Amino acid sequence: MARVESPSRNTYDELPYESQPFADTHPDRLASLARLFGLSPAPVTACRVLELGCASGGNLIPMAFQLPGSEFVGVDTSRRQVEMAHETIGDLGLRNIRIMHASILDIDASWGSFDYIICHGVYSWVPGEVQDKILAVSAENLAPHGIAYVSYNTYPGWHMREMLRHMMRYHADQFEDTARQIGQARALVDFLANSVSTNDYYGSLLKRELDNIQEHPDWYLFHDHLELVNVPIYFYQFIERAGQKGLQYLAESDFSTMLTSGFPEETARTLKQISPNIIRTEQYMDFLRNRFFRQTLLCHDNLVPKRALGASNMEGFLFASALRPDTDAADLSPGVKQGFRMPEGKVISTDFPLTKAALVALGDHWPRALELDYLYAEAGRRLGDTGYGEGSEDERALLLGDLLQCYVSNALELHTWQADFTTRVGERPRISRIAAYQATRGSSIINQRHEAGELDVFARELGILLDGSRDRSQLLTALRCRVEAGELAFRQQGNPVKETAALDRILETALDETLRRFARSALLVE
Repeated sequence: MARVESPSRNTYDELPYESQPFADTHPDRLASLARLFGLSPAPVTACRVLELGCASGGNLIPMAFQLPGSEFVGVDTSRRQVEMAHETIGDLGLRNIRIMHASILDIDASWGSFDYIICHGVYSWVPGEVQDKILAVSAENLAPHGIAYVSYNTYPGWHMREMLRHMMRYHADQFEDTARQIGQARALVDFLANSVSTNDYYGSLLKRELDNIQEHPDWYLFHDHLELVNVPIYFYQFIERAGQKGLQYLAESDFSTMLTSGFPEETARTLKQISPNIIRTEQYMDFLRNRFFRQTLLCHDNLVPKRALGASNMEGFLFASALRPDTDAADLSPGVKQGFRMPEGKVISTDFPLTKAALVALGDHWPRALELDYLYAEAGRRLGDTGYGEGSEDERALLLGDLLQCYVSNALELHTWQADFTTRVGERPRISRIAAYQATRGSSIINQRHEAGELDVFARELGILLDGSRDRSQLLTALRCRVEAGELAFRQQGNPVKETAALDRILETALDETLRRFARSALLVE
């Protein structure tokens, strides 16, 4: 994420924005939503992708690594961040990605067309002419069946945050040095948090936003709250601007936010009565939710998305779900309701045996995604000779309808593709080359689902060793060497563990638990 600055000063050179992967921007997510609505997006394994404001490539480079048959182009105005990207690309030996030190304003027809255009965390932080150019590029450089992703700050949610931003800028603008500005902005936040009473409406609202700001690191605070430009917009206004460029609204990257089903019945009914189209419905929902950020997918306005979703829309996808039975063992009997719990605690239930068996199978394979035919066969195998899972069209349609409801409830993922990874710890485990590379450079690494995760010291040291050349015994030997060299240390009740037998027990337990965690986190590859 990077923005346009004056030629004399680029704050992203002074304080780089931490560049991370965003799963919501991955071509697979964009392709899945486009296909769900009946469009024909390019296959992610053979596509062209452009990222506007790519920073040091933390989002784009892992995509290029995972999809060697596709081409990736990034552009950013921060020379320092572009140089960081070039170093990573060179170290990984990638040939299918270019990161350009240029302005978004420099992009023209000579850059060619792209199947997917990504602009994450840029639009709200650039001047009007650059905002206009972002949408122009999203139209003029977008392939006929392409999908553009643009994220931006929205009203009404940003009204409160904008007020705090003005307060922080008013105070911090007295100081020239970036570090001093950040420190003084934090000092003001602390002052306000400790001085404003939470007994009134203003105080309670302010306190909630102040708590949110205090959690952010310096680079986030500065670039998201103290930059010269930060212009939120209402959703309907953004769509009007996109329409002027020949683009139309397709979806939100988080599909569940598009639905009225999360509201009480009376609210959902009223929304339907007062909203003649999807744009007005979405805008009213923003009012109800006090929404402050959107991740919008756009396509050319000559395409015709199919908004009425049914079971047939679910054909051709890969399915993944972390749902687990809310009982010790799932009851697959006909007519018996079985609950399935999401990781965050919400429970959904069904009494259809095939759906129950399919959800058990998905949970057992999580985080891998399964093809429909394989999932259907797995569900049938679990049901045995019950008569279910024998291939009838009606039965298949019922299963797909239930899977659609799971997707609507945010309990199921749809994919058109998945990267190589295994959920089993092999004899000689290894992580991907890009994850191993990142482990040598910090505590954050990317998994095969385009998600960033933080590693503790032990997990980081283990990750560096997981190149597929060592079995469990050799891994333990290498870890013991790191302990002896003082690179790793273990404590019990505050005291360092030095006794060999105790240390060996701790190492063995830590190794096995961490390898299982890596397997559950899509970090291990074949």
